[in-house]
Amino acid sequence: MGKTVKIVVCGMKSVGKTALLEQLVHGNITAKTEMHPTIEDTYAAYIESDKGSKEKIRFYDTAGLEPLQNIMSNQQLARHYLGFADGFLLVYDTAKPESLDVLIPLKKDIEKNKEKKDITVLVIGNKTKLNAEHQLLENTVVKASNWCAREKLKHFEVNAMDRSTLFEAFVYLSSNINPPQTKSTFPQLSIGRKP
Repeated sequence: MGKTVKIVVCGMKSVGKTALLEQLVHGNITAKTEMHPTIEDTYAAYIESDKGSKEKIRFYDTAGLEPLQNIMSNQQLARHYLGFADGFLLVYDTAKPESLDVLIPLKKDIEKNKEKKDITVLVIGNKTKLNAEHQLLENTVVKASNWCAREKLKHFEVNAMDRSTLFEAFVYLSSNINPPQTKSTFPQLSIGRKP
């Protein structure tokens, strides 16, 4: 285990960012759990990578952004997140197409303002309504998948009420946030024999 990885979780208001983190870390979210709007919160977890190592990840749960049609100019992520983040989880609600629309300028803002380090960006579609408006859900997920493919982002669909759906996305995050070094930082040692 090395350094603590810092992940900023962001997206539109009421898409389930906090519910995802509560379910991942504590496993105690149900449909009857009362949730309150987040101003800012942090969560820490050790998540096993697909290589068997455990990574300590600190999640910064941000206040949700307003839908784009309710504001005059593009919203931006608070500037202090851009300086320390190792990665971002962009969360949208599959039942709210406008929540995906919020992520597009948000991702551009992250790319424009990131420092010269690799930043992992992962997109998560939270399935809050499984059967209602099925066609709308499919269209939003297809749009998200196509956008992620164009932007070379990894996309996962999850359900915050079902903890088992979260594992694949967060194991992927743990495995890819700190990829193992392929080269040693030490010079190669050669063993020679004295004649």
